[in-house]
Amino acid sequence: MSGLGIASGVGAILSRWRLGLILGLILGVALLVIGMTGAALHYRSAYQAEVLGRANDLDGYKQAQQLAEQRARDAIAHQESTWRMRAQIEDTKHATDLADARAAAERHIADNRVQPKAAVRAPGGAAADAQGDGAGIRQDLPAAGVVVSEDDVRACTEVTAYALSLRDWALGLNDPAPEQ
Repeated sequence: MSGLGIASGVGAILSRWRLGLILGLILGVALLVIGMTGAALHYRSAYQAEVLGRANDLDGYKQAQQLAEQRARDAIAHQESTWRMRAQIEDTKHATDLADARAAAERHIADNRVQPKAAVRAPGGAAADAQGDGAGIRQDLPAAGVVVSEDDVRACTEVTAYALSLRDWALGLNDPAPEQ
C-alpha cells in the first residue's frame, strides 16, 4: 500500500466512526467540565473551611491570651498582697524590737556613766593637751569604758535595731509566705 492508501483507509474509518468520535469528544469534554466544576466546588468549600478554622484558631488564641493575662494579673496581685503582709509583719516586729532596744538603751544610760550631752569643741582637729603635745591619756577620764553621750547611745541603738530588722527581713525572703 502506498501513502494514499493509508489516507483513504483513515478517511474511511473516520467517515464510518465520525458520529461516535464526535459523541466521544463531546462526552469527554462534558466529563472534563463536570470534573473541573466538582474540583472547584471541593476546593472552594475546603478553602472556606480553612478560613473558618483559622478564624476559630485566632479566637482561641485571643481567649487563651486573655486568660493568661488575667492569671498573670491575679498572680501579681497575690504576690503584692503577700509582700504587703510581710512588710506589715516586719514593720510591726521592727517597732516592737525598736521599743525594746530603746528601753535597753535608757537602762544602759541610767546604769552606766554616760555623758549627758556630746562634748562641744572648736572645729579643726583633735583637742591638744594644754601642757604638751596632747599625747597620752587624760587624767580626768574614768578608768573603765568609753565615754559617750546619751544622744550617741540612742542613735547607735536606733541604727543597730534597724540593721538587725533588715537582716532578719533579708534572711526571711525565701521563707514560705505567711497564711493570709
